[in-house]
Amino acid sequence: IGNKKGALNLLHDVLSQRRIKTWQKSYETIMLRYIDLCVELLDHMRGKDGLHQYRNMSQAQAPGSLEVVIKHYVDLAESRAEAAATKAIA
Repeated sequence: IGNKKGALNLLHDVLSQRRIKTWQKSYETIMLRYIDLCVELLDHMRGKDGLHQYRNMSQAQAPGSLEVVIKHYVDLAESRAEAAATKAIA
C-alpha cells in the first residue's frame, strides 16, 4: 500500500524461489505487475533478472505467456520513452 520498492522486493522473492518449478497462470499476472513496478521505479536490472526467472519457469510449459510478458515490457518501455521525449521537447 504505497510502498512500491517493498512490493517489488516481495514479487522478486516470489519469482526467484527455488521451489517453484511449474508454471501457473497466476505467475503471468504477478510478472505483469512486476514489470510495471520495474519500469515505474526505473529498476531495469531487476526487470531483466525477473524476465530470466520467468523464462526458466514458463519456457517449456507456456511460451505464449512469456511472449505476452515481453510484449508488455516493450510496450511499457516505449510509451515511457515517448512520454519522456515529448516532455524534453516541450
